[in-house]
Amino acid sequence: MITRAPAHRPDMAGNNGRSRIASGDNDAYAKLIEIDGRDDIWTIAFLVDGRHIVSGGEEGKIRRWRVEDGREVGTPMDAGSAVGNLAVSRDGKWIVSGTTGGNVAVWDTVSHSKVTEFNAHRSWVRVVDVSPDATRIATGSKDRTVCVWSLSTGWRLLGPFQHDSCVGAVKFSPDGRLLATATWWRDSIRIYDVQSSSLRIEVPIKVNSALNQSLAWANDGKRLFILSCDGYITCLDVSSGNVSTQWRIHNDRQARCISLPGNGTFIAASAESSFSIWDTTTQKQIGPAIENTPVIVSMAISANNYIATSGGKKISLRNIYDLIPLTYHKDIFPERERALRRTAVQSVILENTLELSSTQDEDPDEKIANLERTVQNLHDELATANGKEDSLNETINSLREDLRVQDESSKRKTMRLEQMVQQLRGELTDSQHKADGLVQMLRAHEQKHQCEALYAEDRISDAAASLLELTNTISDEARTNKLIKNWLVEFTHRCASMLESIGDEASNLIKHDEALAAYSTALYISHAPPNTLLTKWASTMLIRGTVKKALDSAAKFKCPRFVVYRAICDALEGDGRTSEAIEGFRQMQDELGVDTSTHGERVQWECDFRRRCTERIEKHADFALESQDYNEAVKQFSTMLLLDPVNRMDILIKRSKARASMSSWEEALSDADEIIKLDASSHQGYERRHAVLHGAERYTEAAEAFHIMLSKLEESPHEHIQERRCLYVDATLSIRRMVDQTVRYMPRVLIDTTTGRLYDRKQQAAAFEELPIYSELVSSMTTQIDCARIFREVKQFYLYVMLSHKWEQDEPLLQKVENISVYDLEPSLANIKLQNFCSLVRSLGFRWAWSDTSCVDKLNNVVLQESLVAMFTWYRGSSLTIVYLRGVSSKSQRPGGLQRSIWNTRAWTYQEYVAADTVQFYTEDWKLYLGLTLSNHKESPIIIAEMQRATGVSAKEMAVLRPGLDSVREKLYLASSRQTTLVEDAAYSLFGIFNVAIPAIYGEGNRAVGRLLEHILTGSGDVTILAWTGSASSYNSCLPMDLTVYNQLVPPHIPAPIEKAEMDTMVAALRSSLPDLSLAVQLYNHLHDLPSPSLAASRLRLPGIVFRLTDLVCTSDPDPVTNLCVYRATTSTFGEIEIKTADDLLAVDGTTDLCLVHPWIRPLLDQEFSAGAAALDRTTQALRFVVRLGQPFGALLFASVSRVEYRRVAADGLIVVRVREGVELMELMEGIRVIEVQ
Repeated sequence: MITRAPAHRPDMAGNNGRSRIASGDNDAYAKLIEIDGRDDIWTIAFLVDGRHIVSGGEEGKIRRWRVEDGREVGTPMDAGSAVGNLAVSRDGKWIVSGTTGGNVAVWDTVSHSKVTEFNAHRSWVRVVDVSPDATRIATGSKDRTVCVWSLSTGWRLLGPFQHDSCVGAVKFSPDGRLLATATWWRDSIRIYDVQSSSLRIEVPIKVNSALNQSLAWANDGKRLFILSCDGYITCLDVSSGNVSTQWRIHNDRQARCISLPGNGTFIAASAESSFSIWDTTTQKQIGPAIENTPVIVSMAISANNYIATSGGKKISLRNIYDLIPLTYHKDIFPERERALRRTAVQSVILENTLELSSTQDEDPDEKIANLERTVQNLHDELATANGKEDSLNETINSLREDLRVQDESSKRKTMRLEQMVQQLRGELTDSQHKADGLVQMLRAHEQKHQCEALYAEDRISDAAASLLELTNTISDEARTNKLIKNWLVEFTHRCASMLESIGDEASNLIKHDEALAAYSTALYISHAPPNTLLTKWASTMLIRGTVKKALDSAAKFKCPRFVVYRAICDALEGDGRTSEAIEGFRQMQDELGVDTSTHGERVQWECDFRRRCTERIEKHADFALESQDYNEAVKQFSTMLLLDPVNRMDILIKRSKARASMSSWEEALSDADEIIKLDASSHQGYERRHAVLHGAERYTEAAEAFHIMLSKLEESPHEHIQERRCLYVDATLSIRRMVDQTVRYMPRVLIDTTTGRLYDRKQQAAAFEELPIYSELVSSMTTQIDCARIFREVKQFYLYVMLSHKWEQDEPLLQKVENISVYDLEPSLANIKLQNFCSLVRSLGFRWAWSDTSCVDKLNNVVLQESLVAMFTWYRGSSLTIVYLRGVSSKSQRPGGLQRSIWNTRAWTYQEYVAADTVQFYTEDWKLYLGLTLSNHKESPIIIAEMQRATGVSAKEMAVLRPGLDSVREKLYLASSRQTTLVEDAAYSLFGIFNVAIPAIYGEGNRAVGRLLEHILTGSGDVTILAWTGSASSYNSCLPMDLTVYNQLVPPHIPAPIEKAEMDTMVAALRSSLPDLSLAVQLYNHLHDLPSPSLAASRLRLPGIVFRLTDLVCTSDPDPVTNLCVYRATTSTFGEIEIKTADDLLAVDGTTDLCLVHPWIRPLLDQEFSAGAAALDRTTQALRFVVRLGQPFGALLFASVSRVEYRRVAADGLIVVRVREGVELMELMEGIRVIEVQ
């Protein structure tokens, strides 16, 4: 339902269309338009022109209404679910909607068609806004996030920005650089920097609207107005983040909506069912509050000062001009006031003109009669004057005859008479001139009457010929006569109009010759013919004639030559003969020259003509371009350029695109260069240059053009052009970051197999930028970075191959090859090996190779240290590891050569093989081992079998080994049989597989093993490191002297796991035999809480159960070869034990104690965990652990060296002991402690 009331000023009588004032005693009357929105309306927005308004709400449809009469326009737009918010782009092209389903859609304002739609949020999209340049959409949702999207593609550009409540408002600043947000019923107003995605300002203000109604930007973008839920308008200074002003509105209940018009001089705010208008400068209310029937949920102000409010199913429209007092009009509506004054002045002028016209002179016919009488009188005077002249002449002649005989006095008298005659003659000449003028005037009147008579007889052509004769013969004096002058103008117009009508009639009858004759005659007599007449003549003339013929025919026209050209060009253009029109236009410029003025009729027409022809051709050219008819498009664009159009740059851009689509790269590039010449500061020429060069696969030049384009965008003085910079991305930084990240985890130095030169990391990174693929990546990724492709290309380029081998004599070190190519090394066994390796790598398609001999600077401690630690990772990251088997010939086709090879005995090659994912074995003559063609020999059953026999570890167990402090015992077992040239390398070769970073100190000997084991034990807490028998290290007595003692994969020191059934039986028996189960729990808790062993500064803190030895006796003499003695001792826990050691246990003083230690507490706990004991009750866990303590184990022997410190006594064999039956748990509990070991 639409209700419309006529307009009334507040001070006029009548009550039609009354809108009741919410406060005060007076009524105000204003034009009111009410629209029935069909369903509950949640959001409204004006279109840019202010003549239409759109609404959306619960029914899920977006409707468009005409403001003038409130009628619905077009078909509704179906959003699919309830519409929460609407926004209109400033260019008037798009309507953006957000729905309760989380979707955002973009609609065409004219066709109402959906342009794009995407799912923006998981929940209700409560608010939307469009950036000033109509390229981005901001959205806020019930899911507490704000995002920024591309309007054209729906891709997310920024966000999500997390908020702590439902987002109730999002508003772009007028320049689009800032984004303000508000959370519903939470104290949070935020302002984000759109370019950097950073939070600029946050202030604690609570708002009451979730429909984008609580925020409004000032036009200067420096202030943000906020309507808080307690009824205050707050003006926030954006530069400082401080509140500049704040005032209370007319009502503090349900304060929801504010809106700021285009001029920014006032602001409207709503509360409950009324709204008020406020002066933003003085913060004073302008007029009373306006009452609205339903509660207001949405409000908008149009560019032409209409205010709309919505609530329930109704939209109310009012003109603000009708709502505010007259005293404010001058300040708020200055343009409207000036227009009213101009209208008033024009009215006065019109009245005065009408009054003057009513008092003009008498009838023209009477004036003509008077003039004719005057002429007759002058004729009579002329006759009299002629008679007087004859009499004077006779007198003068007579006097001259008498002159000969008269005296001087007579002569003087005669001279005076002659002077009088000259004076009379002068007066007579003036009279004659006046009479001649009057005669010409009479003749003009006679021809005038003749013209009128011919016209009255419908002899229009004859009347025109007579008129033309008159205008050619009339004197200047007659021409200036006001009466004749006015008649000439009037009759010419009348005659020309009649001839034009005759021509029109003939033209309608397709009598073109008659029409042309009539039009031509009309133009012959007209000094300033109307453009329509000229156009008709030109159209008729050009039906059969050419431009040249038309120009020749128009030579007698009295109008300016330019006007003729204009008519011809317009006629050709209107007939669709645009190319001929352009030809005529260029001919005009050749004949008349180029008009260099900046204003005037010709300049205006030329601009319009260029624009029209350009638009006409451009439309056709654009269609051809869109239809992929590139030849036609190029032809049309070239024609447009002949006009020297204003938008020459735009046309060159399109022609360049068309030529590029035809692969006419040089021509397209020429257009791009011409664009650059037109405006070297513009980015557009370089944008086209980049596109063309990229299409021509000239990627290096394309990347250069692209970077120049970016610099032009950044340096532009225009903000809207600078903002376009955010539409592009520069992949250079991303590529370099990816390259740096890749190179960082590669070996520090690699061999370039194409040149044989060494490249450090800086050179490796620079090498990628020299590739064509680098420029292609930069040139390809101008709007979106394809990280996956960058990663793929960078990874492919930096694939490298490692060499695993046994060193030869005189290996080529880094210092030897850093300044030459490896291919230029003098022949030697080691040099040829390196050269063959690099050649093989290159033949396999890899650029980069690494050999530890040439690629590690062993004189640089920092580099050496890094290499020792990172080498495992380098091998793991290689694409292929080539194993060179010196001593293994390709002639042998039987397996076993690998197993027996010297390579399989070296310590360094152990970690190299374990680390590498892909391995190929080559014989000493660089042939594949056993002719195996598998890409990865690790997958060969033959290789797997040989390696398992060589190491004693299955391929499956070896495959799971990773750098770190896990699987410690397995790694030590694999290293136990490996050999090294230097003692220290036995430890240093394990830095990578254990991922330890401790200094490498060549010359320290076996202490290297101690330092390595110290780091492993402290980092892992794996006490099985102490499960060995043999010689002790000088570093700490609990550590072995070398790694050969770890030649057992499962150490016998640790009790073996117990089967479940056996464990259940033993636990049940123990449960029934123990009188106090709590002691078992206490014992278990104490052992469970023991710390892990740690080793620092050669001091070991070892937790365990300590058992003191007594009654020590030696039962044999020392063995003459091994110096071993056998001792017996007694303990209350184990009974009598036997110890075999080279140490003299009796040669200690009386203060030295000997003890056995059970340190395997943590392994036993791990067994319990693996058996699932964690799910059992504490008592059962304790009993199970007591059972495990009762198993036989390998005890460690210690001797005290001070009151608190011990040293381990290295026994030759395993000291296996077992807790005797009947031993009290309390005795075990008393032995729990942490001892310090030297």
